[in-house]
Amino acid sequence: MHSQAAPTGLSHYLRLYQASALERVEMIKAGLSASEAKRIFADLAIGQGAALKALRLSPATVNKKAKQDGTLSPGESERVLGMAKLVGQLEAMVQASGDPEGFDAPGWMARWLQAPLPALGGRRPMDLMDTMEGQALVSTTLAQMQGGAYA
Repeated sequence: MHSQAAPTGLSHYLRLYQASALERVEMIKAGLSASEAKRIFADLAIGQGAALKALRLSPATVNKKAKQDGTLSPGESERVLGMAKLVGQLEAMVQASGDPEGFDAPGWMARWLQAPLPALGGRRPMDLMDTMEGQALVSTTLAQMQGGAYA
């Protein structure tokens, strides 16, 4: 199987979010390119160092793999794609509200990930991104905002 590049750019985040679970599993198993991971972190504007730390990724490993045009392991890929999927979830929410024009989803997401939330016991969403359970909790918290249960 060929290594698939993960979607980047705003519409690509939305496509990642809307992809089937099986499609995302294939992306994870194929491995995300390290260069693609670095682009995702750049889009989010939270700083590569902060993103790598939040996802428990080694900066040396990611940088080495990026220079060698290598891919991340499935576990590493899953954590990065989970963060990217959140941006797509936010874009879907904004589109559903009917006024997506000019909305900076990655910028908003970067600020939201770093803010302590009462719904998470005062934790920052960023502090929960290193596990799939934590990412699921962050996704649920984000979805609750759309339903009016402001987190």
